[in-house]
Formats: sequence, structure tokens, C-alpha cells
Amino acid sequence: MKSARLLLVLGLLAVLVLQVVAATPAKGQTASGASGTCSAHTFYVAELNADIDPGAADFMSTTVSNAEAASACNIVFVLQTNGGDGGSMESMVGSIESYQQWGGNFTTLVAPAGGFAFSAGAYIAEASTKIYMVPGTTIGSATPIVSGIPTGEENSTMTKDIDAFTSYMQTLAQSNGRNATAAGDMVSHGVSYPCQSSTACSALQAGVVNGVLNVTTVSAALTALGVPAGATANTPGIRSQLISVLSDPDVSSLLFLIGIFVVLFDVYHPTVVLSAVGIALMALALFGLGDFGAPLVSIILMIVAAAFIFLEVKTQHGISALIGVIIFVVGFLLIFSPPAPAAASSPTQPQGNFFAIQPISYALIGVVAAIGILGSIYLAKIRKQLQAQPSQFDRGRMIGKEGRMESDLKAGGVGVAMIGSEEWTVTSSEAIEKGAIVKVKEVAGNRLTVERVKS
Repeated sequence: MKSARLLLVLGLLAVLVLQVVAATPAKGQTASGASGTCSAHTFYVAELNADIDPGAADFMSTTVSNAEAASACNIVFVLQTNGGDGGSMESMVGSIESYQQWGGNFTTLVAPAGGFAFSAGAYIAEASTKIYMVPGTTIGSATPIVSGIPTGEENSTMTKDIDAFTSYMQTLAQSNGRNATAAGDMVSHGVSYPCQSSTACSALQAGVVNGVLNVTTVSAALTALGVPAGATANTPGIRSQLISVLSDPDVSSLLFLIGIFVVLFDVYHPTVVLSAVGIALMALALFGLGDFGAPLVSIILMIVAAAFIFLEVKTQHGISALIGVIIFVVGFLLIFSPPAPAAASSPTQPQGNFFAIQPISYALIGVVAAIGILGSIYLAKIRKQLQAQPSQFDRGRMIGKEGRMESDLKAGGVGVAMIGSEEWTVTSSEAIEKGAIVKVKEVAGNRLTVERVKS
């Protein structure tokens, strides 16, 4: 029964990973814009104050779809971000370009005062038709960060990566009529352009933005751009926020590990609910890892790790669980492996990230190891307890026990009796009526031979 349940869980996980692979879009892939005409004086306002991740990409895609559905010719995207995931940035740029091809004007507004569009946010801004800033804001510092570069390849890999992203940034700026050279410096030299005031704005002077609005608040800036008074700024909904949470590889990996041990716990304490919860946690984790863009090999290794940890139920020596934990850690680290950088002359968008593996990720590895050790100790303890219990089908345990007939029993026939707290199929050489007290004489497989207890 335990083996069947574990096989079912592994089968479901295999189906889920195939669904994740099939459902995860390629980087930069976006839905094509709807056909139709737009109203020149209609605005759609959206505001993002968060890191660039799959949730932000989902929000951008939703923003474009809603604007097109409303026939709005103008999107004003209020942006404040430190940057984030390169793949999500590329997807957001793809959404912007789709909207522009549809016929819309996409404006990025860096506001309020004190706001910034750093790293991946700078690419999103440069993909826009127009960029406006308010005094006290900054744009730039868009050099990609790549972790896990093989030893000896640091210089060549980083050079190729920076060259590719510099070319990409220059193309975005030039295609929208801005200074490609100054925009490229945000990548190749990590330059940031502050906007000190409406008359002294380095970003405007360098030609990487289109204008400065002499206001300090978002509402005033929207008014200056011609947005009707009272227009609502749309923010990320529950779905986008949930995607942001699940696409954090630390969160998803931990959810996956918890799901494994929840299912294992249910193997020893059977409750269909716990198995369902464990599988749901692992499904959410796989969805998040797929949305994040984790390499397929890392997801497969996590599935293999789960199989080895589940195998511990059979092997019962701790080695399977230890191997499973090691494989899980390797798969987790591969999530952060750098993609191959595109050549600067490549017609496709370069692939990469704008973040490095964080200390919390290494801390998670320690948590994984601790959970693996504690989980193995727990399983060993449960096994000893189960082994100390008498077998359910122990002949010596059943003989002599008394119970009550749950049905009438003809001589030589079969009936049902409640022995202890379980119903059993019983037979007897004498006829016994329902409700009579009986005692077990013999056990043959799952059938008990009983006799009436004389009063």
C-alpha cells in the first residue's frame, strides 16, 4: 500500500513536470496584440514598485492586454525598481514592443521624487516610446550580474555578456530615437543618470530620456502628461503577486522539500488529506521554478531527489535519504547556473540575469541538510515503533479474541463479524445469528473461523 502510494506520487510529479515544461513560455515570448483601432486620447495607467520577476512580467502582459481591450492608445507605466530577473525583463520588453506594433504609445514614467529605474528597469524604460522623469529620480546602472561562471572563464564570459547587453540596450534606445551611445554606457560602464532638477537633468542632457516634468508626485506627473484627472493607476493583482512569490527559487525549493516530507509523513500516518497537501505544495513549487526559468535539468534532479528520499521507506538505512538530499542541493544550485551569453551581433535578445545568488540561498541549503537529517531520524524512529507493534495478520494475536456478529451466519457459510475495531470475514461450523458474541478459533488468510461464546 505504501509502495503504491509512493508510485502514485512520483507518477503525478512526472506529469506535473511535463506540464511545467510545456506551459512555461520561452524568454521574451508574449501574446500577440489584438487587432483593432485605438482612441488617441484614451490612457491606461499602471504602476509597478517592485523587483522585475515573473510576477512583474505577468503584470506587464496584463497591462498591455487590458489597454488593447479598452482601445487605449496610450499606456503610462509608472516604474520604480532596483531591477531583477533578465528573462522577465525580456518578456516585459516583448509586451511593450507588441503594444507598439499594435499602434499604441508606451510611456515610462520614473516617479515620484526619490524613485529610480535601475538595472533591468533601465532596459524596460528604453524599450518605451517615451521616457519621462521627475526631479530627484535616477535611471541606469544596467550591467548584468552572472553567478556561477566556471573558473578561468570569468573575463571572457563577462566580456561577451556585457557586449551582448550593451548592444541590446543601444538597439532599444536607438529604435525609440534616443542616444544609443549614452544608453550603452549604462551597461558597459554601469553609468547612472540622475535628474537633479527640471533645468539640470543628466539623463535628459545625455539623451537617454525624452523629458523632465517639473513636479514631484505621481498624480501631478500624470496630469502633466495629459492623463485625465481621477484616472486609476492599476497595480499588480493577486495572480501577479502570487507568481512573484512562487517564482522565488528559494521559496519554491523549500515548498518542494516540505511537500516531500508531508507525503512521507502521510505514508506512516495515512490521511488522504496530507498526501493531497504534499502533492499540491510540490506542484506549486514546480510551477514557480518553471516560471522563474529554472533549467530543466535542475527540475529533473529535484524529482530524482524526491524519488531517493521516498525510497528510504523501503531501504530503511538512511543512505537513500542522504543521496536524495545531496541530489536536491545540486539541483538547487543549478537553478542559478548562467545561460550562455549571446554574441553582440546576434539578432536575438541576449539571455542573462541581473541578480546574484543571495546568502539566503546558501542558508536554504543548510535548512535542506538539516531537514534531511531530522527527517531521516524521524523516519527511523517511526520504523522502530511500527516494527515493535504486532502484525495486523499475526495468527497468535487474533486467536482467542472476541467480537460481535454483524450479520447472520449459516453453518459452513460466511458472514461478517466485528473483531476488535475491524470487520472480518468469518465462517463457522454452526449457525450464528447477528449480534451474537463469538470467539476466534483459527485464522486462514483473511478469513477467521469463529465459535459462539456460551453465556
